[in-house]
Amino acid sequence: MSISTTLLERLRDLTIARPRPNPMSYGLTVLVIAIVAFVQAALFGSSAPWFLYTPAVLLLALFLGRGPGILATLLSGLGAGNVAARPDLPFLLTPAHWGASIIFLLTTLGLVMLVQALRTALLDTDRLREEREKALVVTAEREAFLSGVLSSSTDCIKVLDLDGRLTFMSEGGQRVMEISDFNAVAGCPWPDFWRDAGNAEAREAVEAARNGEARRFIGKADTFRGTPKWWHVAVSPITGPNGRPDRILSVSRDITELRASEEERDRFVRLAENSTDFVGMARTDGGVFYMNDAARDLVGLDDADITKLSIADFFPPDQVDTVMKEALPAVTRDGHWVGELDFRHFGTGELIPVLYSVFPITDANGALIGYGTVTRDFRDRKRADNDMRLMNGELAHRLKNVLAVVQSVAQQTLRSAPDKETASHDLGARLVALGAATDVLTGSSWRSADLREVATRALAPHGAIGERIQLDGPAITLKPEVTVAFALALHELATNAAKYGALSNHTGTVMLEWNMAGRGKDAVLSISWREQGGPPVAPPQRKGFGSTLIERSLRSYFRGKTETHFRPEGFVFELEARLGDAAITDE
Repeated sequence: MSISTTLLERLRDLTIARPRPNPMSYGLTVLVIAIVAFVQAALFGSSAPWFLYTPAVLLLALFLGRGPGILATLLSGLGAGNVAARPDLPFLLTPAHWGASIIFLLTTLGLVMLVQALRTALLDTDRLREEREKALVVTAEREAFLSGVLSSSTDCIKVLDLDGRLTFMSEGGQRVMEISDFNAVAGCPWPDFWRDAGNAEAREAVEAARNGEARRFIGKADTFRGTPKWWHVAVSPITGPNGRPDRILSVSRDITELRASEEERDRFVRLAENSTDFVGMARTDGGVFYMNDAARDLVGLDDADITKLSIADFFPPDQVDTVMKEALPAVTRDGHWVGELDFRHFGTGELIPVLYSVFPITDANGALIGYGTVTRDFRDRKRADNDMRLMNGELAHRLKNVLAVVQSVAQQTLRSAPDKETASHDLGARLVALGAATDVLTGSSWRSADLREVATRALAPHGAIGERIQLDGPAITLKPEVTVAFALALHELATNAAKYGALSNHTGTVMLEWNMAGRGKDAVLSISWREQGGPPVAPPQRKGFGSTLIERSLRSYFRGKTETHFRPEGFVFELEARLGDAAITDE
């Protein structure tokens, strides 16, 4: 920068400064005019009395302001008039000098006003320049700020024309839309980016913005690289100078993760609602705020207001401490707790065995905000366990009885057999009959056995059922303790028939009949074994073990009476007993 330029700028600064008129300014004005008057008189005299005053007045007005300028004009008129006056009559001017003086005064005052106007214009210009510079700085800062915001925003900010074509997209929007060069999509119809229903909603939003309305919608659209995403979109008009929509603003926010979490939450809610287990939630203070339908049904709270209930209300008093002092602290400490407890039915007071499982409910920061439970109804499990215990006990009892029968059969067989071979054969046959009876009982869990089925299994090895061995009688369900004795008795009867009676030849037959007389437990059950077509029958010289087993065991287990007839045409065995002592009845 040159020295002259610096001086001019300094001069300008001094010129446009706003001096405040003060005594010193006016004193300086008087001094300057006095000096100019002395120089004017010394150099020019009366030949040019106003020559030096005019520039002095202009400079004073320019640098000191309008007041000193006017004062300088008046003093200059006096000074110039004094120089131009006649020597013999001071301050007396000729008409020509009066005219010149008046013109000088008017002209100089005009110049002072002009200078003042110039100073004012310079001040206004300088003020406008400063305001413009400040405005440029503010505008630049605002543009930089908006540019930074648009660049940093994870929203996709777009500007569309009124036909819905892309004219602008923010840098952040290009990143989230996976666009490396905006020119690749500039001018493309924006609604064409949307799938299915989203396309129709995008077109409706553009039409609404064209009419001055704002719209919002949620839709699915792929990025430029084909990545499917969910978006929350806000579309609004950008008005022009005339107040009418000139362009369209579209702001799209990626909500893919939020949508996934919402879908996961909805899936969890559906699972909870459709679960057959007890699903409930409570706050950390124990207040219950959610129960699914299965939970309400389990404890009898179908239509009740559960918001007034606490966790402790669901348990009997003796288990509350277990829940509040053991289970819930374990959830906070270990993240879970599982144990067998009882729920209390709110309607009947029934205690419901459950497998109680508790887990923590946390917020986004992992802080505990409540407890959740998925509790399983253990009533069927408990019943099954009880049934199993009863069954095992009953099985042990039955096995003891069977072993006692086996022991008795073995002892009697060995005692009555003439030799080891006969003892082995008879004992094996009797144990097979005993096994057939236990097979029938096992099929019904040792609870009962059908009389016909027991007879069929016990007699089948000795002859064809329905041909040489006939069975006839109604359906009767024998008690388990009766079944074993009845099967062994039938085996002995069939064995004797095969050795000595109707089954010892090819023409004899056996008829096993049973019937009931009366109703209910007091009805009379009659069972008869009749042989015919075999060799002539005569009473034995002595009773063997088989006969003893038949009479004693059936009389004992059936609690009835037995009769044996050795008729020439065939052996006959009859049994009568109270139905309730031998069979299972409905009454």
